[in-house]
Amino acid sequence: MLFPNTYQPNKTNGLTNILSNNEIVYFLANSPMPDDFDEILLSLDAIVLEEQEYIVGFGFVDTKNGSLESIFVDPRFTERGFGKKIANNLIHKAKKSGLYHLQLSSSLNAIKFYESMGFVAGEKTSWKHPSGFELACIPMTKVI
Repeated sequence: MLFPNTYQPNKTNGLTNILSNNEIVYFLANSPMPDDFDEILLSLDAIVLEEQEYIVGFGFVDTKNGSLESIFVDPRFTERGFGKKIANNLIHKAKKSGLYHLQLSSSLNAIKFYESMGFVAGEKTSWKHPSGFELACIPMTKVI
């Protein structure tokens, strides 16, 4: 079940568990969350996907900057369409906000997923986390 606008701050631990189960985002997941992480997710209108009261994924889109910021699915729930469900809902939100174009920075393991959603890959680059480490990524765009 998708829960837009109903993110509960006490679910932060469940969201962190999703992130920490994926090797690609290991460093990202294990770096400290900002003190105001709950407020950040609320301000970005995060979507949380639950199955039988278990958080299986979440995502958010920054409609001010036209960017799909994050989609994370617990690795135990991949290949079941949950990522696409979250992505389609976020794309719909972006369209509803008046956007005609979305951009994102994909981790290397998610390129095929985003291509299956119609995003077009650019040249490999890197993203620097505020704590100092860098992750390889691919900028991607989609006309919506």
